[in-house]
Amino acid sequence: MSDASGQTLFARTIGIIPAETRFRCLKMVAVLSALYAILWLVGFQKHFLNDAEGIAALIQIIGTLYSVLYAFATYVIWGQFTSVESEIVKESGSLKDLLLFSNPLKEMSREPIVRAVKSYARSVVEGEWHALSSGERTEKSDRLFNDVIASVINLKIEDASERPVHERLLEVVNQASTHRDERLSLSVKRMPRTLFVFVSLTACTILLLLLFYPFRNAGLGVVSIAITATLLFFAHFVLTDLDNPFEGTWNVRSDPFEDLIRKFR
Repeated sequence: MSDASGQTLFARTIGIIPAETRFRCLKMVAVLSALYAILWLVGFQKHFLNDAEGIAALIQIIGTLYSVLYAFATYVIWGQFTSVESEIVKESGSLKDLLLFSNPLKEMSREPIVRAVKSYARSVVEGEWHALSSGERTEKSDRLFNDVIASVINLKIEDASERPVHERLLEVVNQASTHRDERLSLSVKRMPRTLFVFVSLTACTILLLLLFYPFRNAGLGVVSIAITATLLFFAHFVLTDLDNPFEGTWNVRSDPFEDLIRKFR
């Protein structure tokens, strides 16, 4: 039972990673492993037997540098990713409050607000997600959000009992606007290119030094290259995948806005 559970967990873990990414990883590992085996057969690493300790120390130094850089980059990207996710929840929550707090209004007065919110939510789900993933402008959803604001501002107050409701709706739509601005600001941010290049070059340097390292056993050398290449490849994959919150394997979902379209009236 435990073996079956372990196999299921492993299959699910591997299944998270796209097949194309796994294939590229296998190709890279196969090339590097074959290259090390060829170099070992021709005796290339024997020229560095006396420098084995120096190469090992250099690998350790660069590996430590890579660990620090990778941890910093992941921390920054993950913080940005969770911030975008948080602002999505806050913005959609404000729009839900807009619909709920408008319930005391008459149907004719409330209808423009409901229609504007649902049109905006539909635009976010169907168009803005793709636009943000591609770095494009979000003019349509901007215009529709302005319609949401206008529907609240232009609300006709028919009696004194509706005035507190109107004031509350103005506060809520102002909060939604703030969260939207913050979400869009965070969504366009990406990891600095220099940091990305530095992390990538450090990883490549580690692999290069391993090709020079004179393992006495060819099998151990090939296995070491394969394991290191696999770990560095997937570390790179996680970094690049999280850098864009709107596309890839791990991305923010539009479920809160879809709920506005389906559930609220």
